[in-house]
Amino acid sequence: EIGPIDFREGRIESLEVYRQPVLANDRVRYVGEPIAAIFSDDAYVAEDAAELVVAEFRELEVVLDPASEPVEFLNGHTTEAALLEQGYGEIEAAFAAAHEIIELDLSIGRHSGVPMETRGAIGRYDAARDVLELHGAAKVPHRNREALARLFGRDPSGVHVYESHVGGGFGIRGEIYPEDILVCAAALRLDRPVKWIEDRNEHLMAANHSRDIDFDAEIAATRDGIILGLRAKIRGDMGAYIRTNGGVVPARAAQCLPGSYRIPAYSCDVEFLITNKTPVGTYRGPGRFEAGFCRERLVDMMAADLGIDPADIRMKNLLTPEELPYRTGELSPGDPNSAFERGDYPAVFQRVLDEIDYASWQRRQGELVDGKYMGLGLACFTESSAPGPPETARITAGSDGTIEVRIGASSVGQGVETGMAQICAELLEIPLDGISVLHGSTTLLPSGGGTFASRNTVMAGNAVRVAAEALQARCLELAALRWNESADALTYAHGGVRRTADVDDDF
Repeated sequence: EIGPIDFREGRIESLEVYRQPVLANDRVRYVGEPIAAIFSDDAYVAEDAAELVVAEFRELEVVLDPASEPVEFLNGHTTEAALLEQGYGEIEAAFAAAHEIIELDLSIGRHSGVPMETRGAIGRYDAARDVLELHGAAKVPHRNREALARLFGRDPSGVHVYESHVGGGFGIRGEIYPEDILVCAAALRLDRPVKWIEDRNEHLMAANHSRDIDFDAEIAATRDGIILGLRAKIRGDMGAYIRTNGGVVPARAAQCLPGSYRIPAYSCDVEFLITNKTPVGTYRGPGRFEAGFCRERLVDMMAADLGIDPADIRMKNLLTPEELPYRTGELSPGDPNSAFERGDYPAVFQRVLDEIDYASWQRRQGELVDGKYMGLGLACFTESSAPGPPETARITAGSDGTIEVRIGASSVGQGVETGMAQICAELLEIPLDGISVLHGSTTLLPSGGGTFASRNTVMAGNAVRVAAEALQARCLELAALRWNESADALTYAHGGVRRTADVDDDF
């Protein structure tokens, strides 16, 4: 009676039928899919009992190659789940005008994050407060709370999610997996806390895999190496189901494929394909690595065919500051304003060439040193980071002068407590040791964006800045009332409010 695990982002409506059930029903689609749940007072007893579960299977056709002919998935839906067509500019005209067209077929294999700690979860139901708790989720507690509330038909205020300390996120932390829902369902039914800890074998089988993308790509250029257009077909092996991040991985690859180059015309067809493998999710910049590898191989091949130095051909095509912002439109679902905002890509690239003494490296190509041939590769990579949604922060001053900072962001081992305390200390001009930072629980703040995509310092840090500035303004208001002074005659400095005339820079 619990519905499939819903998307959290990357929603494409045609993919909804491919969402994963909490326990397999009718069909088991990959090795590692949960088909039954055993509960016991003792973990060893539960392990032994699980081996007594007997499942009778009727083998069906297995799909391991996403390029194979599609078969039925469910009720008329095939394993060819969806097609996304993205692009801009006049692609046919660009290729018709080209002197050189380079084609490339490229495959990126499967990866997965392997943190020191395997996944784990504790479900607890507090009947007195009618609150369902999930301990163990990281990355985006508030968004997971909303998803769990929908699954269990509860008001979000009746679901609390608590982040645990983990030593790395790697993209796979904080997704909603079947086990997260099972511990909550069991806690509700058994009226007692329920704990689940994954072993390493289970982790490698069942935690999100990622990448697994095939590219058929071609690039069009003039005789002197100016890129005219880029077109591609991307085939994303999504595994047996579409998990909480929806179609993000291959869709981001399409968005990132043009990179930081001036490409007047671009076309990309993205196929979302279902196979009998562990489902795919985000892992360390989903789509960016895959797209970057494909694009830079094309550029290198173009340079070789045209007899142009790889550094020179990149410099010719990098976007200049005058061309920024360079808008590409909606290259990813739900992101209609994709753009390279600002920067000086040629200057950065030239700095790298200078720092490594590129001319010297060119002369050393193929040189044998200590039994190894010397070589040099170049690549340009642009990473999108610090995305929305907005982040939340609240700063409270205690009567003893201590400061409490609450943030909606999470920690996945990157030192968020120290970073946020440093920002707060600098803005309030107070010692670091008087500041405590609280995070990782939906009970601390009503909303929060969470931690992913290299956004924490920018989004949470600026939320702390806004809260600190608001606290400073409030201090001035209260001091003006207490001293019967105009707020204009007061200044916040050195951790407190003083009359402007008395402020000494060397205080």
